Amino acid sequence: MPPSDVKILHSTDGTTIFAEATGHPSNLHLVLLSGLTLSGCIFDDMCADQRLLDSLYIVRYDTRGHGRSGKPSTAEAYHSRLFADDFKTVVDAFGLKKPVLVGWSMGAAVATDVVSHLPRDTLSGVIYLSGVPDTSIIGEMAAPPLIAALPGLVSNESVSAYQAAAAEFTERLFAHPNAVSYAVKCIHKGHSLTPEIMGLSLSRPMTVEKLWKAGQAGLPLLIVQGTKDGHREGSAKSIDDIMRPHFKNYEIVWLEGRGHALHAECPNEVVEVLITFTKKVGGRV
Repeated sequence: MPPSDVKILHSTDGTTIFAEATGHPSNLHLVLLSGLTLSGCIFDDMCADQRLLDSLYIVRYDTRGHGRSGKPSTAEAYHSRLFADDFKTVVDAFGLKKPVLVGWSMGAAVATDVVSHLPRDTLSGVIYLSGVPDTSIIGEMAAPPLIAALPGLVSNESVSAYQAAAAEFTERLFAHPNAVSYAVKCIHKGHSLTPEIMGLSLSRPMTVEKLWKAGQAGLPLLIVQGTKDGHREGSAKSIDDIMRPHFKNYEIVWLEGRGHALHAECPNEVVEVLITFTKKVGGRV
């Protein structure tokens, strides 16, 4: 791994936020967020790609409740404004200027928090890697087997049910799970997230209307989505169905035969997308 600049920050409510940066600050700025149960370390291999280091300044942080960040256990600590405050805390600490926000899976929902509570010129653009825009939309987007597994992830009643649900959740990240190494599956199985925090993360109240307004005002959005996403197959609506009507500056890239964990399954394609999009919109609003 290339050297990284690690900071332990404190958000407005005192919650600690683990953040790290790679690349050079003179490059265009990008914030990269992981999905539910996980931390920024899932991007370690991808963020060592010399193409990214040469082109972008990439800051990752573990969202509250996850990974190496603080894990508050009250519903109040998961309000949308606090997620926006966490983002601003990181942006200020690293001196970021109009970054592109890249969210994998539930990490993409932070874009909704940001546009709901921070100034319009905070972001240059947004990239969804198999992204989820809002907690209230999960049911429309999730594959039926994933919906069936979710109750086991938020229940304290049975350790075996939790483990079975976590295994299902992890297997469905990959288009071809039998071809994925045990080590990769382990790092994607979740980083000590409790059922309580899982429930708070999934049920936190959000307001998607301001995201739609930002899209109509021209906020650039790029969606990168695999055609064999086990978290989405058979869902009531595709991400394209949900997002396209609300964004004027919109693009979607379908990756044939790829699953949910695009950074692990096709890092070369993801690296090229991150660089191309950020060079197109970075530093602009």
